[in-house]
Amino acid sequence: MMGYGSKRLLTLRVLGDSLAVILAWYLAGILRFYVIWGGVLPALPSFLSLVWLVWVLNIFFISQRGLYKESLGQSWRKETGDLFIASSNAFLFLLAVLYFFYDNKFSRIAIGLYYLFAIVLLVFVRTVLATYISASYRKGRFTRNILLVGYGTRLEMYEEALHSKEIKGIRVVGQYDGQVQPIKDIKPLEGETLRAVVDAAKPDLVVIGYPSKAQEKQDAMIAQGLDLLTERVVVLPVIPESYAGTKISDFKWIPQLALNAAEIGVFERMMKRLFDFVASLIGIILLSPVMLILAILVKLSSPGPVIFRQKRVTRDEKVFTMYKFRTMRSDIPEGAKARWTVEDDPRVTRIGALMRKTSLDELPQLFNVLGGSMSLVGPRPERPELVEEFNTTIPGYRLRHRFKAGVSGWAQVNGWRGNTSLERRIEFDLYYIRNFSLLFDLKIILFTFVRGFINENAY
Repeated sequence: MMGYGSKRLLTLRVLGDSLAVILAWYLAGILRFYVIWGGVLPALPSFLSLVWLVWVLNIFFISQRGLYKESLGQSWRKETGDLFIASSNAFLFLLAVLYFFYDNKFSRIAIGLYYLFAIVLLVFVRTVLATYISASYRKGRFTRNILLVGYGTRLEMYEEALHSKEIKGIRVVGQYDGQVQPIKDIKPLEGETLRAVVDAAKPDLVVIGYPSKAQEKQDAMIAQGLDLLTERVVVLPVIPESYAGTKISDFKWIPQLALNAAEIGVFERMMKRLFDFVASLIGIILLSPVMLILAILVKLSSPGPVIFRQKRVTRDEKVFTMYKFRTMRSDIPEGAKARWTVEDDPRVTRIGALMRKTSLDELPQLFNVLGGSMSLVGPRPERPELVEEFNTTIPGYRLRHRFKAGVSGWAQVNGWRGNTSLERRIEFDLYYIRNFSLLFDLKIILFTFVRGFINENAY
């Protein structure tokens, strides 16, 4: 449902983006032809006359990125990333149009300046608008009403997620058909039909969720939800969280969900490898003094080699040798059965404990990345014997090996590493694989630095 508040927010976003794009184009033209030496003033009107094309392209690609849709949890990082992609697409399309359809030559400096100005101004305007919207939420304006329909664990998890700090400006108006398992502190609503309840509660969003044993009840409620023409309706399917991002397709009108279709395209694979190579090479050069100092400390801490080598598994279940700084005493055997390090493990040296906490022991893995056996971002590699065990005991574990093993990953930056739930780690790994993009990789790398390298679960 798009009420007055939603329409006003949409209008503000479109007007703000339009102002940013138009201002960027005019600033670029004025700066190039009036300020920068070498500008030809008579060319300015011809340049400015294309502002309508620039506006159309940007609004189109911004809309294509879903930035005009209502979202309960749109983060600033994701919005900024989407704006960058939309602006870049509009810029590339503009270059193509100017090359094929315009005989006049336009200043490359002016067009380049516009591209930079557009990104900066779009992000600035969206940030200001987000601040205004957050302040409005606190005053009770633009509030979005949500109606919960059904019962069960999935619906309770959804209601709990609505209370996270990223979600603002929402109000749960009640729970319908939840007598079997009412949600605490949520007002129960009664009515003969969903339509009657919606007319009374006037929600903007209707969320339907039932446990798997109540499939018939859910199907009946979905049928009623299809009749709601002006309200948005979503269904919470009972499937693993890692399936988020998986698309539903059809075969002869039969809906189908691809379980293991996660794959990286040829171009993206080339770009990922190029980024890995360049970034790891730069990292090795810049961090070489740090690695030299750590190597000396490891050598002085206890007898044994500086570098610890261990067989791990990467893409296509290929076994490779992973490098780390040695953090354990070499005179204490690990034991016959492979296991993770536990808290206060007597095998860990004092400098080793510090390196494990700060992830400094993993710096030699940059050489693995440079050589191509690992990537900067991907699922954490495991030992062959553990992989063999997990392949037979954990459904979907083998899907992790569609990608190269990574130094960092989506599970790690969310705290799932070391002595933590293996199931949750796999869920996060599979989510990353099914939703891979180069921008997602950059986000994980950024999180790796922003959230720090220190991990309380790394012993």
